Amino acid sequence: MVDVSNNTSEDVRQEGPGEENRPIFSYLNPFYGNIGLSERLLFTKYFTTLSRAGISVLRSLGTLSRQMKTWRFKKIIWDSKTEVEGGMPLHLCFKKHDDVFGMLYSNLIKVGEESGRLVMVLDRLTKLMERQISIRRRVIGAMTYPLIISAVAALVVMFLMLFVIPQFANLFTQFNQELPWITQKVIDFSGFIGNNLLLIFAAGLGFFIAIFQINQTRPGRHFFDWVKLKLPVFGGLLQKYIIALYARNLATLFESGINIISAMKISNEAVENMIIQESLTAVVAEVEGGIPISRALAKVEIMPELSTQMIEVGEESGNLDEMLEKVAEFYEDEINFLIDQITALVEPAFIVVIGTIVGIIVLAMYLPIFRMARVVSGGSTGSTPPAL
Repeated sequence: MVDVSNNTSEDVRQEGPGEENRPIFSYLNPFYGNIGLSERLLFTKYFTTLSRAGISVLRSLGTLSRQMKTWRFKKIIWDSKTEVEGGMPLHLCFKKHDDVFGMLYSNLIKVGEESGRLVMVLDRLTKLMERQISIRRRVIGAMTYPLIISAVAALVVMFLMLFVIPQFANLFTQFNQELPWITQKVIDFSGFIGNNLLLIFAAGLGFFIAIFQINQTRPGRHFFDWVKLKLPVFGGLLQKYIIALYARNLATLFESGINIISAMKISNEAVENMIIQESLTAVVAEVEGGIPISRALAKVEIMPELSTQMIEVGEESGNLDEMLEKVAEFYEDEINFLIDQITALVEPAFIVVIGTIVGIIVLAMYLPIFRMARVVSGGSTGSTPPAL
């Protein structure tokens, strides 16, 4: 628990995070040390609580530098405390770590410092991040659910191919009879997997490593961002998620007193898809040239007409921040509806696919057994069933 005592004396000595005790196996983890949105939210919540309790920024940062989970984050917070002690504004300390906090975070902190409403800004950031985490979890869950089911199906098929089908193949060899076409193909495929298992594993691992490395480059990320948006169903879901976050971030910045051009540029930096980011950058250029936001957004066609009309009404009435909030809520409702549809359709679809695959394998293995049973029982006087 964070200490929220009323002792705000700056004379209380606080120790930094110390040296990092990094596990050996962490060097194999390319994501080690990443500071996630959840940890930034935890920091902001605690910072809000401490500030609201009247505890100074310096003492709050010193306390929070020991509360965070990631050593790098602890070090950043402690260094920020040291820099604030030296006279640097807090928002500039955070701005030095835009890869962690982001431009939106540091700019809102700047507004809070300059207006004397730091607690209100921290509270606004907390609510913004909570909403972002909530909707992100739903979107990621909807997009990974089919992958999890596919992985389970692949494991089931792999188990049948490596352990079950070879037993049937040995049994069929003992009878020395011609096998149905479908049975022979399944046995051949099983043998191929068994004989080349290490090669298949190495190829799969190499493929994923190559994808990861390519995605680290700007052209590679640009290509994969384009592919994501073109995915059936999931591409539309991802676009709605990005635009919802953009609209809410823009509304929060504009409501906090940041001019619309700066707010748009800051919101653009928070967009995680390069294709949409390029479109929104073009929108900024249009607005800087004097074109209304609604008309500029309509040109790039990343929002439906209903949303651009809502923004147009907001511009004309002077309630742009409220209309942007409504646009964000509209997209969030769309996301929730689409996720419910995906969940309702994906599960039965995958059950049918998995059932069909397993059914074909079972049929292929039992066709020769049925044939041999007919021969043994004297049913071979009739016509032999044709090979499938």
